[in-house]
Amino acid sequence: MAHGQDLLLVPSTNASPSTLASIAGLDSWPERHLIELRHLQHPEHRMVVVTPVAISDACLDAVLQLLPAAPPHWWRQRLQCINLNDHSPISLTNKLLARPRLLEFLAALLRPGSVLACYAVSDEELILAQRLGLALEGTPAELAELGSKAGSAEVFKATGLPHPCTTPLCHSIEALIDAIDELALRHNVIDRLMVKLNRMAGGRGNAPLALALGPWRQQRASTRRSQLQQALEQLAMPLPHWEAELQRNGVIAQELICAPTGALSSPSVQLWITPSGESNILSTHEQCLGGPHGQSFQGCCFPARHGYSQEAIAMAERLGAYLAQLGCRGPVLLDLLARREPQGWRLWAIEINLRKGGTTHPFQLAATATGSVFDHSSGLLRTVDGDAVFYEASDELQQEHWRGLLPEQMVDAMVKQQLYFNSATRRGCIPMRLGALSEHGLLGAICVGRSRRDAARLMQQLQSVR
Repeated sequence: MAHGQDLLLVPSTNASPSTLASIAGLDSWPERHLIELRHLQHPEHRMVVVTPVAISDACLDAVLQLLPAAPPHWWRQRLQCINLNDHSPISLTNKLLARPRLLEFLAALLRPGSVLACYAVSDEELILAQRLGLALEGTPAELAELGSKAGSAEVFKATGLPHPCTTPLCHSIEALIDAIDELALRHNVIDRLMVKLNRMAGGRGNAPLALALGPWRQQRASTRRSQLQQALEQLAMPLPHWEAELQRNGVIAQELICAPTGALSSPSVQLWITPSGESNILSTHEQCLGGPHGQSFQGCCFPARHGYSQEAIAMAERLGAYLAQLGCRGPVLLDLLARREPQGWRLWAIEINLRKGGTTHPFQLAATATGSVFDHSSGLLRTVDGDAVFYEASDELQQEHWRGLLPEQMVDAMVKQQLYFNSATRRGCIPMRLGALSEHGLLGAICVGRSRRDAARLMQQLQSVR
């Protein structure tokens, strides 16, 4: 950003009210984006953060004290936090657009040339940027479909990246049945399918189809349709209102890549496309998936496995160059699937996210806290001394014994047990989502260690903190 710029941070989660209402601790999600406070490292920059509910001082200090060479109160002089006092399951951007007097205040407060930073760009963020006269960070809303499930498959096809067989986008159960029937008969090597809501993030819109396609192919056409209909009616989709979401944004079915336990992993590559169209690789991660079908993002480890990290980077470089030519800007995440085979690891491109994601804030926090940079050749974060940095991160740590704890009490307990991040040793735990702690027993954290094993050990020790 240029000298003297202001940054307006509106970390809005863009989804329907019914979907937002199903997310536990939704009001604490904006805390993941507080790493943007690093914008204040330039002494002429100012920052305004809008959140649905108040962020505690403990949450702010957990990030501000990671910024080098100044105490937290020095950064706070150029920071303004605006709390909407609004718990309703509506996107934060829409809440802000519904407050014209607050928009007038922000328009007068923010200097010319200021920037709007958000989680993902939709039509609402575009409207907000236009009303306030701000530049908008991220991919234009008209290109958002490139980051959907169906759009990702089309991009992979256009770029020649290996990817699972996928149906066209469907907006009804009947159309989905037709598409699955055509795909499964055309590709007789497919044995299982995954159904995916087109615009749903975090794995909440993914569910396996409980139908073995080998025996199914031997049936008559009417029997095949009947069995598909029954399997879809019994689909165990994590999102309860998934059929309404299907009609709104569509659905696909995709080949389910299977493997024995331990032979399948889910790496991810993070890119950033500059305003001038230059695509840069930022990081690689191993994603930790869980939930009812093992499809929900629950955390990540840095870095990705050495056995395929360079191949993953090469795939992301090809993708980034293509997306940059189309006009995509800002954060891009490429999710992959890796399967161990006799000749080595085999990779498939699975999804594109044209937004910030679950690996974005852990990487930024760890890099800022340790003063390290990504070494493209080795795939490692390295400090100025050349030491490698490893970490494990999660947004979804939940313990019953954490319910009722205030953020300050949790931080105090971490310090007493020598788990809190130590900038001198570049080791320890950085808490996030402290706002969900008391009500839900939920916490996010990045555990920075000297090795993968050390980071994992810190994560285990953190979950025993009382």
